[in-house]
Amino acid sequence: MSTRSPLIMATLAAGLLALGGCQKPTPAEAAAIEAVDRQQVDQGFIEAFSQVLYRNALGANQQGLIGAVDMHMTLNAQNRVLACTARPSTHYLIADKRSDAGLLKLATELCWNTLLPGVSPQVFKDADDTQVIVAPLVFPSLDALSIEQKQRQAVRVSLYQQMRFLREQLVARQSVEGVGVASFRYVANAQGQVQECQVRLEPSPYRPGEFKPDSALQQRLASQCQQLDLRQMPGFATGPEGLAQGFVSVDYSPWMNGARAN
Repeated sequence: MSTRSPLIMATLAAGLLALGGCQKPTPAEAAAIEAVDRQQVDQGFIEAFSQVLYRNALGANQQGLIGAVDMHMTLNAQNRVLACTARPSTHYLIADKRSDAGLLKLATELCWNTLLPGVSPQVFKDADDTQVIVAPLVFPSLDALSIEQKQRQAVRVSLYQQMRFLREQLVARQSVEGVGVASFRYVANAQGQVQECQVRLEPSPYRPGEFKPDSALQQRLASQCQQLDLRQMPGFATGPEGLAQGFVSVDYSPWMNGARAN
């Protein structure tokens, strides 16, 4: 019989500041944090988890939504994502109710579509155990950013949208068994016709042991990439020679590719 216990993660601020430690945890949160300490969840995991989710949250927030939500991710003992939900934050109150629905949707998509580091096996009691990671996501206003910071944010959004485009058009439609990164190096003309598309499959630095070489998958992705109209990809632009060239990396896993548990 599986059990479920929460891991309260360090706060992730999708903005300029990490807000962790600004608020006193509730008794339930304190108990969960103590449980994490007893189960020897190392700081390296928390930092890696936070960095990956923080980076993707910045890029995914194309609309500049403001608010705070709690992302709930359920994992089994094999570190496979079983469920993703998002709820209004119980930790931070940001007065912009207009963004609530959009942020709940955004956080749920981030949960399913972000390849995050696996939890230490020591956390799970047995092979049937499950754990719930609760990650507070804070999206403050970006109005106070400098011009340079706004430019960097625009680049993050563009890169995330390109990754999302290739994931939805190519990677997410594949049946995969392993976990890894599909890298696309493309050349297209001004009409968006792909003239060259090189695809590499590599281990993810966050889950290298779960990678499985798959030459058939690599060939399918390269072939289907050739059929894309890249004018539909956000940020598509040609250079002085009339060609668009780019490099985009897309994470993949069985649960990200539709094999999600009910």
